[in-house]
Amino acid sequence: MNEKDFYDRFVRLLENTKEKYELDTMHDALIVWIGENYSSLDPEDTAERIVRDSHAEGIDAILIDSVNYELLFVQSKIVDNFDNTQKNFPENQVKLSLEGVRFLLKGDYKGKITPELENLVDEYHELDKTGDYDTKILFLTLKKKPIDDKFIKSFQKDFPKAKVEFYDFGWLFNFYVNAYLAKRAAPPEKISFKVITDLLAKDTPHKSRVFTCKSEEIAKIYNDYRERIFQQNVRYSLGVRSRTINRQILETAIDDSRSQDFWYFNNGITIVCKEINEATSRKVITLSNAQIINGAQTTYALFEAYKNGKLKENTEVLVKAIEADDKNFIENVTLYTNSQNAIRLRDLCSNDAIQLKIQKILGSYPYFYERKRGEFDSLHPTPETKEKLLGKDYKSRVFSNENGAQAFMAMYLDKPAQAKSEKARIFLKDKAGFYDDIFNDKDDILAEKMLMSWKLLQFIMGRKKEYNKNYKSAEGLPEDERNRIYRYDFLLHSEYFILNIFGDFLRWRDYDIDAKKDDLLAIISMIDEGEKTIQDDYETIKETLAEYINTIRVQPRYYHTKFFKNEKSIGLVRDFLSKNYSFVEVIE
Repeated sequence: MNEKDFYDRFVRLLENTKEKYELDTMHDALIVWIGENYSSLDPEDTAERIVRDSHAEGIDAILIDSVNYELLFVQSKIVDNFDNTQKNFPENQVKLSLEGVRFLLKGDYKGKITPELENLVDEYHELDKTGDYDTKILFLTLKKKPIDDKFIKSFQKDFPKAKVEFYDFGWLFNFYVNAYLAKRAAPPEKISFKVITDLLAKDTPHKSRVFTCKSEEIAKIYNDYRERIFQQNVRYSLGVRSRTINRQILETAIDDSRSQDFWYFNNGITIVCKEINEATSRKVITLSNAQIINGAQTTYALFEAYKNGKLKENTEVLVKAIEADDKNFIENVTLYTNSQNAIRLRDLCSNDAIQLKIQKILGSYPYFYERKRGEFDSLHPTPETKEKLLGKDYKSRVFSNENGAQAFMAMYLDKPAQAKSEKARIFLKDKAGFYDDIFNDKDDILAEKMLMSWKLLQFIMGRKKEYNKNYKSAEGLPEDERNRIYRYDFLLHSEYFILNIFGDFLRWRDYDIDAKKDDLLAIISMIDEGEKTIQDDYETIKETLAEYINTIRVQPRYYHTKFFKNEKSIGLVRDFLSKNYSFVEVIE
């Protein structure tokens, strides 16, 4: 592939990313694409961390990489045409961004930058103080590196622990061709396992061995080889974040009573290699040029437990090793094992009776409830078939069971913080998950509750988009007008909290949203018709929230991201509301 072909394809890729995540610019799309495909960051979370301010100290985003423990200040620049890729990144832009980071790291930035940037910088400082994270200033550009690095040297002299890196046109080209397309790198020459059970052997058409080993061996392999052991993998770890699936893997591995069940709960690890050799005793197996193609999340979680000295000795892992050198076969194994794992929880639940029931009920309204990813496009591949089913506004009539569940959690389970930050638990059916609480097959109007919650959330999200436009224009306004807009900057984070509070307002208006289907359908009609009642209640909630937030935002260590992802926060908000509206019930 030549550089011009790469440029044309990459720009189309960024255009798709921009449309998919409703981003403002191609610069933003480059940040989201790199975050997702190189650093394994959640694209929706990355999009929310993009700075919306036009002069944000030369910073376009502040990202958190919880896998590699990095805090990243990002500046992103694309070009209008291929010829400009041969130009150098301007040194004055490097200077501007580094001076901006210098100010945010050491300066008195409080009240001197926009509220949204201040929110991100506050979060950065709180994580930086833990000592667990490294700081990186990352320049993403479709140009070449700057000619002179004098500003970088000056910055690193003052901040020797901070890294400054350029992912320029050449870097992006190499990553796209050699990693994004191929997903391949030099694997470890040899790795060995002590086998603690009998080997299961299959020799045709591809030699394979299935065995059990101690989880500590997996952790040590990652400790020794890091990402080299994963380069064939088309998926990356989601990071070991609190109460995500990875956190459940980790907690099982370090729990005295549950670690012995790890082998039963976990799908294990799949490895492809050039050669499988086993000892005469069949108690040791050695794999040459081995790469883990499925099981990255398990590996990361076990390493986290091992690193902290908490991994239990009786934690065991199932391993499937496949000897293969056929490129197409390896790619197919990688694709299918990871595709199954990527949607495993939704797939396991997609044919549940309750999922089918919800889909059939909502189809009569008509809406399309996606039980699994891509279902609507697969069943109705053309615009004509989509319009025939749902009408010309079909895009606004399709929602996933995940999105519906998030809205339901916020409104009916009083879990708005978890709906935003812990959606990985939606399809977990054990005590760590939310599935049974959400998808209660004894609730005869669950489908209508979910639809109403989701519709109301879409209304709130529409208002969030409107505010976002006002927020972006605020910098050029006089101070009093700018401050009036900034007063509501919490709207960029609080949609699930507003949805939760809406439930109280609807009940106060004598809508029985807990038991009457007709009332739920009436609310849906009110939303569709833009009735003043919904708009008035939104404004009341917004103003009351603004009053409360502006009393607590001055407290030390407060910032919006932390507040609206804390499960205790909704109780504090409702306690404040109860003093203004007697019908609001305080959550204990």
